[in-house]
Amino acid sequence: MKIKNLKNFINIVQNGQLAMSSLSTEDKKKLEKTWDIEHAYYSSSLEGSKLDRKEFEKLAVNIA
Repeated sequence: MKIKNLKNFINIVQNGQLAMSSLSTEDKKKLEKTWDIEHAYYSSSLEGSKLDRKEFEKLAVNIA
């Protein structure tokens, strides 16, 4: 069972790497900004921020 899970995980990682390598530089930058915004939202939520998701996305538009 563990070998099957490991093989599945390796396959998923390889597919993700292939997908990432096919992105243009501009698309990679957009994706990275999106991930940064997601990280900031969840971090602020964990720290007790009262901003809801829609408010946070409005603020993020100004950054992106």
